[in-house]
Amino acid sequence: MANPKDERMERAIATAMELFKPGSPVSAPSFEYPEEIAEDWSKFSMSTVMGDVWGRPGLAKKERALITIALLTALDKPQQLRAYITGGLNLGASREEICEAIMQVSVYAGFPAAIQGLGVAKEIFAAFDQAADK
Repeated sequence: MANPKDERMERAIATAMELFKPGSPVSAPSFEYPEEIAEDWSKFSMSTVMGDVWGRPGLAKKERALITIALLTALDKPQQLRAYITGGLNLGASREEICEAIMQVSVYAGFPAAIQGLGVAKEIFAAFDQAADK
């Protein structure tokens, strides 16, 4: 019988590989943590976020990406927003869908949040365009 923790991590890795495809114009997110907790935190966060939440049935991964984009915009988390806009594009979300998700934020979290989110989206779209031109 497989270890449930191993199954969670396998699901997490498979999901992360869909979101943050190797060779994508914008690299997978990389975050720095204190060495005392880095390994444990990475395993915990990866298995929980990618394995348990993103790996659930009920919503398509593209839908989860659009929700996450809206939330990260509202929460003013541009570093992670860059990663999830990239992930959304990798999962098949259109630029229009991403912009609409961010625009939806404007009336609930404020125009400054949406303006910043749209700026991040423009940056990521440009990176994809530049990679496509090569």
